[in-house]
Amino acid sequence: MLPADIVWRPSTGIGYEHLKVREDNNQIFIDSIVIGSQHNNEIFRIRYDIVLDQSWVTRAVTIRYLGEDQGLSLSSDGKGIWKDEQGQIIPELSGCIDIDISCTPFTNTLPINRLSYEPSQQQEIQVVYISAAELNYKPVKQNYTLLESRKDSSVFRYQSGNFMENITVDSNGIVVVYPNLFYRETGPDAR
Repeated sequence: MLPADIVWRPSTGIGYEHLKVREDNNQIFIDSIVIGSQHNNEIFRIRYDIVLDQSWVTRAVTIRYLGEDQGLSLSSDGKGIWKDEQGQIIPELSGCIDIDISCTPFTNTLPINRLSYEPSQQQEIQVVYISAAELNYKPVKQNYTLLESRKDSSVFRYQSGNFMENITVDSNGIVVVYPNLFYRETGPDAR
């Protein structure tokens, strides 16, 4: 059973994320509120919702600025075909299975739980990278490598372009420590 409530804080600046997990009808439902600051110190409040199947494949994602009309909704057939709010296919996202939302460590959990890993074996994937600040998306290549696996936690090397970091996750694959970016404050295994 997944933890129901998780809170992260950024390692610098202000903010928090409160994420709720619910499992029902062979689906995993995620809803989260993120309060933080952008590079220009402007404070933002975002809510995102994700629908996953039992294999941790993203089927839908919606992101909205709280109190504003701005938002983004995408859906997927789970096999790499993505559609916008009007049901139009988005060709540039073809082949992407996972999403990566810029303002949260949670979306790292998706490929970590969806894929099978052997120690030191790198997995390269194409994801839908969603910028929470601009509410836009693009395909991005990412790599995950299992570095260490223990009973209650694992460490994965995450790499995208020139960025690389070792992420510690709990036994559910949910981020506990994302050095220099996020730390979990509540929920199992909080640091």
